[in-house]
Order: sequence, then C-alpha cells, then structure tokens
Amino acid sequence: MAKITFPAALAWTLGALCIAGLGDEALADTLLQSSRVIDIGGSKAAERAPVVSGVALSQQGKLLAVAGDDHLVRVLRLEDGQPLYELPAHTDWIRVVAFRPDGKMLATAGDDRQIRFWPAGRDAQPSPLPAHRQVIYSMAYSSDGRMLAAGGFERAVRIYDGDNGRLLRVFEAPVPDVRAVVFSPDGTRLAAAGGGGRIRIWDVATGKVAFDIEGHGRRTYTLAYSPDGRLLASAGCSRTVCLWDSQSGRSLGHLPERPCKVMGLVFCDNTTLAAGGSDNVIYLWDIAARQQRAELRGHTGSVSTLAFHGETRELVSGSFDTTVRVWNLTDQLQREASLLPESTARTGSR
Repeated sequence: MAKITFPAALAWTLGALCIAGLGDEALADTLLQSSRVIDIGGSKAAERAPVVSGVALSQQGKLLAVAGDDHLVRVLRLEDGQPLYELPAHTDWIRVVAFRPDGKMLATAGDDRQIRFWPAGRDAQPSPLPAHRQVIYSMAYSSDGRMLAAGGFERAVRIYDGDNGRLLRVFEAPVPDVRAVVFSPDGTRLAAAGGGGRIRIWDVATGKVAFDIEGHGRRTYTLAYSPDGRLLASAGCSRTVCLWDSQSGRSLGHLPERPCKVMGLVFCDNTTLAAGGSDNVIYLWDIAARQQRAELRGHTGSVSTLAFHGETRELVSGSFDTTVRVWNLTDQLQREASLLPESTARTGSR
C-alpha cells in the first residue's frame, strides 16, 4: 500500500531547488520543496517496493497511475496519494502507462509485449490487444484520444484506435529499438526515436515520413513537444537536451550538459522544460535563455519518468528509488520562497 509523506518544514532533502552557477540572489525565486512524497511499497507487507518506470496523470489532475517492475499498475488519488485500486493483469515489467485525455481509459504495456486497455474504475477488466513481437517501451495518446501510438524493441511504430484498440497503421521506425513516441499537440505529426539518436517525424494523416533528424548520435530515451507545438526536445545517453524546430527539423542548439543520462522530459509551459535522469536530479530549464533555472533534489535513484498537469501546475516524478514525488510549481510558491540558510544549502548540495 502506498504511503504518503508531507514534509513538516522546508527540507532540502525532500526536494530543494538550487540554481547552478548563479549567485545567491537568484535563489529567492526558486521553489524550495516537493509537495509530497508517495512511497509505493509492495502490495503485501512481505513484498519489496517496485521500481517505478511509468507514471501518468488523468487530464482532470485527480488520478495518478504508477507502474513498475512488480507487474502491477496502481491507481492513486493525486491530492493525497491514497491508493484506490490495483490492476494486476500483466506478467512482466510494466514500462509505460498512459491515460486517454478524457480520463475514461488507461493503456498499459511493457516487457510481456502486451498492450491492455483498462476502462476507468476499480472493477475494470482489461481488453488485451494482439501481442507485439518484442518489448513495448513507449506509448502516447493523441490529444483528441482517437489514436494510441506504441513502440518498442522492433523497427515499427503501431497506431491503434484509441477507443477499441483496432490497429490502424504500422509505421516503419528509424531504429530497431524505439524508446520514445510522442504526438504533436495538434495530433498531425508523430515523432519516434531510440538507438542511434535518429528521430523520425511522420505526417499522421498520410502515414508518410515528413523528415528524419539525425539527432545527437546516441540512444534517445525521451521526446517532448512544447505545448504550442513549435519545439521538439530530445534527450538520452548524450547527457544533453537537444532542441529542434518541429516543423523543419532544424537544430536550435542544445542545453548545457549535465552529468547524467536523461530518461524523462516534459514541458511545463512553452519556455520551461523539466528533465530527469540517472543522477537522481530533476533540472528545470529556461528554454528561451538556454539556462538552468533550478534543480529538484530528493530522489535517491534514477528519475525514470515525468508527468505534468498544466492546470494544477504539479510535476510528478517516478524513480528507481520506488517513490513518486509531487512538485508544486505554482507562481505563488515561487514568489513566496525565501533563501535557505547557507549551512543548509551546503548540506543539500551534491
């Protein structure tokens, strides 16, 4: 059963933010702590806690789905971390979970090569799709919920009907191990990437390749479109976040290198990008300035997955440390944050 912890005070160890390379005066504009920490735990007291590999938020911002290596999907109430129910139909590590935008369906998939559609609700019975040939590593719904894209360890990206799971199209992927798929916000294009770093963009309506981006030459783990659809961000083993013009594929440069593989990306708005990875830290980037705004610290294992809800301004992170953290990024908290004592800042730095 999940256990939620609410920090009693502003504690650096529960998610303090710090500005890298900036003077102390900049700290006054930073968020100081995560709102809460959810310890997922095993489904039974004797079971170990699962590694968290996927999180998803319902569009209404009320439900949180969490998946990992114990073959279970847990659905929790986001506001307090209260467990609601478990979905136990998979037989291997679950890599990805995705809520349909209307919140009425949850798609799950992973190492058992099976995609399952779960109608929302405690007593839901899954509708399994025909098994893929290999592990499924990434899925994404289109913004209207009419399509679900899925990719994994084969040279194919499959597009399914978002309602009934009927196979609509099969796109030839640029690599044999697809680690990331994502629709553009308007649903007209689909991007996919994986080994070797090449990114392929398709026109969804025609199924034709719009263009390929050679990328950074190393495995890509994650892709993200900005909310306005103008930018595409990619990251992975290269330890940098690359930025691309989403319409042409032209390089717009990259963000400064950080000492980690980047495993999760999500835009919080058109100019703020969150990136998490193997050094256990979430970095907040100012895209326009190409500068790091802050660091979110607290996880003790790789940050494997990120999700953001625009209305509640909450960033959710899942980690190999078996916890989920919720970070409130509201403007009010950013304005009200004050400087930490110098001794505390030294204790929290890494």
